[in-house]
Amino acid sequence: MPVLITGWIVVVSRKWGTGNLIRDYGLSFRWIDLLGIPVAFAAIWYIEPIVVFIALMIFGDPGGLETNVVVSPEPAVWLPELILAVVAAPFIEEVVFRGMLQPSLKRWFDGEWPDPDRSVRATNGAVLITAVIFCSLHLPQIIGGVNGVSLAASTLFAGIVFGTLAMATRRTAPSIVVHAASNLVATAGAYGLMG
Repeated sequence: MPVLITGWIVVVSRKWGTGNLIRDYGLSFRWIDLLGIPVAFAAIWYIEPIVVFIALMIFGDPGGLETNVVVSPEPAVWLPELILAVVAAPFIEEVVFRGMLQPSLKRWFDGEWPDPDRSVRATNGAVLITAVIFCSLHLPQIIGGVNGVSLAASTLFAGIVFGTLAMATRRTAPSIVVHAASNLVATAGAYGLMG
């Protein structure tokens, strides 16, 4: 599946973009990104648990697994899962959501003649709608027994952080780095490597 989506990303760039993935999806990294990345990661690390706690207080705790990471001592299981979670998923999800969908929504909300007030609302709307769609596409993991309220709250919050970072930098590279770091911490936590 990741190969098919990556192929689709390339086709879209060639057909409707410039054919340059770095330019079309903002995949360039700049040293200034080192300022925004820790702020975004800290928001996910420190504020997301509060958001999840509040969601659980409001909607109740349906029970279920705390994580969507399959814990296995077998390298044949955990190594592909680690590569998928830390490399493939952040790249694909950020390019599709923050590199394609979010800018398209912003342009659509801005209209033909954007003004500063409408542009702020367009940016906020694009970030929020993209985060909601990002969240909804993670919800099938509930079928696997993952706690739905925790999953929804954490992915919605993370989507807002990733989207804000992508809009602030006008590139997806910083959000890919934060997404990958976030997934790495979640995977390490599931394996008991983080306190």
